[in-house]
Amino acid sequence: MIGRVLPVPRRLDLVVLGCALTLSVLGILFVSSTTQGGRFDGLATRQAVWVLVGLGAMLAAVLFDYRVLLKFSFVIYCVTLVPLVYLLFFGETIANVKSWIRIGGFQFQPAELAKVATALLLAYLFENEDDAKMKAATVAKVGTIVAIPFLLVFLQPDAGLAATFLPLLGVALFFGGLPARAWVAIVIGVALLAGIAWFVLADYQKERIGTFLNPETDVLGSGYQVRQSKIAVGSGGFSGKGFRSGTQSQLRFLPVQHTDFILAVIAEEWGFLGVCLVLALFASLLLRALALARVARDRGGVFLILGVSSMLFFSVVVNAAMMIGLLPTTGIPLPLVSYGGSSVATAFLGIGLILAVEYRRFANA
Repeated sequence: MIGRVLPVPRRLDLVVLGCALTLSVLGILFVSSTTQGGRFDGLATRQAVWVLVGLGAMLAAVLFDYRVLLKFSFVIYCVTLVPLVYLLFFGETIANVKSWIRIGGFQFQPAELAKVATALLLAYLFENEDDAKMKAATVAKVGTIVAIPFLLVFLQPDAGLAATFLPLLGVALFFGGLPARAWVAIVIGVALLAGIAWFVLADYQKERIGTFLNPETDVLGSGYQVRQSKIAVGSGGFSGKGFRSGTQSQLRFLPVQHTDFILAVIAEEWGFLGVCLVLALFASLLLRALALARVARDRGGVFLILGVSSMLFFSVVVNAAMMIGLLPTTGIPLPLVSYGGSSVATAFLGIGLILAVEYRRFANA
C-alpha cells in the first residue's frame, strides 16, 4: 500500500559478531597449542564447550528484550551478590583466592556475572536520570553500586578481578557529566586509597608489585612469569616460530600460558603479525560497539554498550601490558581468548547485550 511504513527488519551486527567469533576460535587454537600432551591436555575441548555456552548466552541476551532486563536489574544485581558473599565465608581457596565455585567438573567465577549485572543496574540508573550534570545523590548511587561487588571480590582477595569493576565506575561518572573539580577530588581520593590498600594486600600481591618495580630481584621466583613472557614475545620476531613451534610454550617454560599469558604464546608462535591480528580484532569490535552506542535508541542502551565495552577494553589493555612487564601480573585474562569458562561465557553474554541494543534500535522492531 502506498504510504505504508514498512517495519525495519531486525539484524545482528556482523562486525561485532564476526570479531567475537574469530577471537574465540583463536582462543581454542592457542589453548590447544599450549596444553597438548601435558597435564592440561583436553582443556581446548572444554574451552570449545564454554564458547558454545557463551554463544547460547549471547543468543538469549539478543532475543530477550534488554529493556526488560533493565527493569529487573536490581533483582539480578542482588542475586549475583549472593555467591560473592558465600565465597567469603565458605569458598575454597584456589591459587590463593576464593574466587571459584565448583559445579561438577567445572569451576565458575561468580564475579564475572556480577560485572554484567552491575552494568545492567547502572544502565537502568541512567535510563531514569537525564540531568546534564550528575547530582551528588546520583554520584553516591553509582559509587555504591560499583563499590559493593568491588569490595566483595577484593576481599577474596582478588585485586585483579576486582579492578575490572572500575571501568564501569569511570564510564558512569563520565557519562553522567561529572564536573572537572569532582574528577580532581576522585584522583586524590584514589591515590590515598591506593596507599592504604597496600596494608591490606596479600603477601603474593605485594610480591607481584615488588617484582614489577624491580623485576631482577627474583627472576626465579615472583619475577619468573614476566621474564619468561618477555623471552617468548622477543623470540617470536615479526612472523613467529610457527603454530605449536614455540619453545617457551611447548617446553613449558612459560607459566599459566593458556590463561594469563596466552598473548605471549601468540607472540612467540605467530609473532608481531599475530599480536597485531588479535589487537586489530579487539579494536574493530570495540570501535564498532562505540558506533552502535552513538545510534542507540535510549540512554540505558547507550550506557550498556559503553559499560560492556569499557570492561573489555580494560581487560585487553591490562593483559597486553602485563605480558611485557608494563603492569604488575594481575591475573586478568585476555577476553574470549584466554582459557576460562566463566570469562568466555560472560564475555559473550556482554557482547550479546551490545548486539541486543542494536537489534532493538528501531521502535517498530
